[in-house]
Amino acid sequence: MSAISLTGQVALVTGAGHGIGRASALALAEAGAFVAAADRNAEGADQTRKLIESAGHAGAAVTVDVTDPDALDAAVADIAAAHGRVDILHANAGVLMAGTALTQSLDEWDLTYGVNVRGTFLTVRAALPQMIRQGGGAVIITASISGMIGEPSLVAYNSSKGALINLTRQLAIEYASHGIRVNCICPGWIETGFNDPVLGHLPPDELDQLIKQQVPLGRQGTAEDVAPSVVFLASDWARYVTGQSLVIDGGLTAM
Repeated sequence: MSAISLTGQVALVTGAGHGIGRASALALAEAGAFVAAADRNAEGADQTRKLIESAGHAGAAVTVDVTDPDALDAAVADIAAAHGRVDILHANAGVLMAGTALTQSLDEWDLTYGVNVRGTFLTVRAALPQMIRQGGGAVIITASISGMIGEPSLVAYNSSKGALINLTRQLAIEYASHGIRVNCICPGWIETGFNDPVLGHLPPDELDQLIKQQVPLGRQGTAEDVAPSVVFLASDWARYVTGQSLVIDGGLTAM
C-alpha cells in the first residue's frame, strides 16, 4: 500500500504547543497537510510552527484558549478564509489534576471539565459548520485509557475522559450523514510531563519498575508513538472508521 497522503488538506490541532499535540501537528504536516498549531501558550504554538516549517512543510501558529467559544469560532473562520476549508481537527487540549472525591477542589473539578469536556465540545462545535459546508471532515479527540478504567486519585480526570469517549460516539452518529468521521485516541502512559501530577513524585527507579510491572511493552510511550494514529484516523485509510476509541497504551489495558 502507498504511504498515507494528506496533501491539499487543512488541519487544526489544539494543545499543539507541546506533547501529543505537537507531535501530531508535525506528523500531519509530514503527511502533507497544512497545519494550524493552536495553543493558549503563544510561544509553544509558534515553536511548533517553526518546527513544521524547518522540516519543509507549511503551518501557522494560532493562539487560542479552548474555553473561549468566540476565540475558537474566530480561529476556524480565519483558517477557512485563508485556505478555503478545514479537513482535519485534532481536539487535543486537556488538563490533569490529581484528587479524590474528598480532596479534589470544586475549582479543580470545574477547570478539568471546563477544558477537557466543555473545551473539546466547543472546539468541535466551532469546526462543524465549516466541515458540513464543505461536505465532510475528520475529527480526532484526545481521550485516554483513563476514560475506560478507574484509577486512584483521578476522579475529575477519569470521569472527564470517559465523557469524551461517549461524546465521540454521539458526534459520530449525529454527523455521519454529512461525511464527518469522529474518532478518539486513548493513550496510556505517555512520557510528556502531562502525567507528572500523578507520577512525578516517584523516583526514576520506582517509576521504571512500576511501568515494567503494568505495561507489557515495558516502557512509557512517547508522543511520537501516538501521532501516527492521529494521521491514520485523519486519512482515507480510515474512511470506514467512525465512533471508535483507539487505544495506544503498550498493552496496559490488556492486562
